[in-house]
Amino acid sequence: MNRLRKRVRIGKYAIPALLLITLAIGTVAAAAYVILTFTMTLPIAEHPRVYFWNEGTTTEANTFILSMDIFPNVTTIDENATWNIRSTGAGKIFIRVSAMDSEVDKLNITAYDGATTLFAIEWTGGTTDWGTGYDTGSGTTDFDLWIEVTGASGISSGTASVTVELKVEEP
Repeated sequence: MNRLRKRVRIGKYAIPALLLITLAIGTVAAAAYVILTFTMTLPIAEHPRVYFWNEGTTTEANTFILSMDIFPNVTTIDENATWNIRSTGAGKIFIRVSAMDSEVDKLNITAYDGATTLFAIEWTGGTTDWGTGYDTGSGTTDFDLWIEVTGASGISSGTASVTVELKVEEP
């Protein structure tokens, strides 16, 4: 009988001891977190190495709006758009259409400097990826823009818009 009482006493402490051991193991197995920080110095520049240039007003800009009238099944051409692309050093640019309304059937853009063509691209709807990069050459170069927009069949009124983005690679 004495032996049975010892077992009961051991059993009496078994649950708190088991709980204590579980907590100890759980605490050892808990994840440790480390927070690392860094500080960036970000000088503010007015324009990147490539930007838009209005030849008539000598205005520099990071964005511009071009307005053209379009017609169904007709290609409207702006042979020398008021806004050009100016490059002030060597590097690459990438171009894409990030939005194009269904009223626009086709968009062609060519950037050129005299006999040198920076790029000639055609889009036929929807958004596109950045595609291949184009070398802008060294020194300051102004690239004129030739823009062709073909209206979709069946459009009659309203407005359409196309958003073209230029990504500048800073060497």
